[in-house]
Amino acid sequence: MKILYIPLDERPCNFDYPQAIAKLQNNLELVVPPRSLLGVKKQPAKGDRLWDWIEVKISECQGAILSIEMLVYGGLLPSRLHQDSEELLRDRLDRISRLKEKYPDLLILASNLIMRSPSYNSSEEEPDYYEEFGERIFRWGWLQDKQQREGITEAETEELSRIDRELPAEYLQDYCQRRKQNLIINKQAIALVERGIIDFLSIPQDDCAIYGFTARDRQEVVKEISTKRLQKKINLYPGADEVGCTLLARICLQLRDIRRKIYLLYSSIYSEQIIPLYEDRPLGESLKAHILAVGGCLVSTPETADFILAVNTPGQVMQEAWDNPIKDLTYTTHRNLPFFVDRIATFLEEGKPVAIADVAFANGGETELVQLLDDFAAWDELLAYGCWNTSSNTIGTVLATAIIGIDASDRHAITTNKIYHLLEGWAYQTIVRMDLVKNYLPAIDASYYDFNGKEKEIHAEMKKRIYAVWEQTMHHSFLQWQWEIEIFSPWQRMFEIGLNLTVGDRIEE
Repeated sequence: MKILYIPLDERPCNFDYPQAIAKLQNNLELVVPPRSLLGVKKQPAKGDRLWDWIEVKISECQGAILSIEMLVYGGLLPSRLHQDSEELLRDRLDRISRLKEKYPDLLILASNLIMRSPSYNSSEEEPDYYEEFGERIFRWGWLQDKQQREGITEAETEELSRIDRELPAEYLQDYCQRRKQNLIINKQAIALVERGIIDFLSIPQDDCAIYGFTARDRQEVVKEISTKRLQKKINLYPGADEVGCTLLARICLQLRDIRRKIYLLYSSIYSEQIIPLYEDRPLGESLKAHILAVGGCLVSTPETADFILAVNTPGQVMQEAWDNPIKDLTYTTHRNLPFFVDRIATFLEEGKPVAIADVAFANGGETELVQLLDDFAAWDELLAYGCWNTSSNTIGTVLATAIIGIDASDRHAITTNKIYHLLEGWAYQTIVRMDLVKNYLPAIDASYYDFNGKEKEIHAEMKKRIYAVWEQTMHHSFLQWQWEIEIFSPWQRMFEIGLNLTVGDRIEE
């Protein structure tokens, strides 16, 4: 089975994660363009060269996973920065129609984000003016949306008036014009589903909130989907960088005409009701959407499930991973983590596959969970594990890994996948990253977003500390394996890293 894959951008989560999941199946080949065709951060991909590559490769593929952000704008960040005309954007999108006309039997799954609206000042991933006016642009959209939907208070009316005075009109006009164009592309993508060009469309929402620009656009998109009665072929839910993994699992299930049955195990009786950081709805509702998008279905008993999805959540209040080990009291009073891990260990002893979505914290994993799983000697038997960025990023990735890995016979590939996510999502994101930011980077005249030419030195320090964290924590797990890593920083910042990971049998000295 060959699947052509056009990622959202060139970062490891979009470029490497789906390829690592594909390696869990010997009969699955993911055909991926070289990174050099995908642009770099704010620099868009060369669309014509990418389409030339697609036209060469597509004839040997049974399906295609296409990022509309990549094909229409040149990538995720360019979708927030472009100055392209509506006519040009529509023409780029219409190339998908011409592809389907040439290959009518090709199964096409696509993704198209609703443009996000961050609530903070930073031009790292936004237009330059967002560095000074980002928070006010967000609040302007929030207050305008709330005012139209349910009204605002006198204090909020005064705040809106103040922002109107302070926010340069040309910046707001630029921002709103781009959102308008991107919303048109959202609707045109929906039209491609209606015409049968796209067989399934995921519309993830990156950093969504209850009110604001993104919520307003979402209302229009939902109306469009509902009016055209396309709810079965289009799913809209919180997420973004996991979507390549999600669609990979779905297309594999569709081509095999099967569904995977999933039983949910939560770490708290409150898990379903928690609204995760950076999302706009209860976690239980997001989980339903991700399971539907990936092509799975929920079952009410573990005996009838293909695998258990164990979801580790807060007790009530979600914090950032770098707050470990200082936790809100409800992580203990409203959750029993030892009981949760004992249930996991029991399922494993009974021969039930278990995958863990560790979403107790945002932007990393929970050290106490990692330790407990090591104490129970459960890591080697787990099917999958993830703990990175937002809860939806983690859930989508773990679901896809479990669905494709459930009948994999290669334990090496499964082990490599787990070790990767432990090293990057837990050891780096939770422990190493912020310690470096606070105590190491200032000493070498570098910062979170500016390595100041010290990449080699910083990567060496990252590597040393990741090894140390692993040695301090893992006493009973992966004892038959040894691993080596080389680190790279795709966008030259501390937010994420890429790992070139090699895992092999441990050689006893």
